Amino acid sequence: MLVTFKSKAAADVLMLDRHAQKALAPFGKCTAIGYFSVGELDNVIGVLEATTVEGKHHAATLALAQDIELHHAAEGVNHFPQVQEAVDFSAHLFPLLEMMRAARRTDSVVTWNS
Repeated sequence: MLVTFKSKAAADVLMLDRHAQKALAPFGKCTAIGYFSVGELDNVIGVLEATTVEGKHHAATLALAQDIELHHAAEGVNHFPQVQEAVDFSAHLFPLLEMMRAARRTDSVVTWNS
């Protein structure tokens, strides 16, 4: 299922329900329908930006741990790192954060529905 985020300040942002749930959970919001008021946007943007920074640090730590594990493997084991196709959550949040920043600049609300 898709969740559509809307604001007068930017183009619509579509997000898969599972990613929208992860973005809205810290604020106690559900994906069915809702909004962030102009007054809420500063806090929401701050929390989501912190989430993206934390996610990038976690991804870097995980990559380092995998690299160390590969280098300590027994002889004859392929030491080339595994290719991971996963998209970091911060990449999913980027368009929504841009919309929220634009909404904050223009004193607009951000609404959504699924």
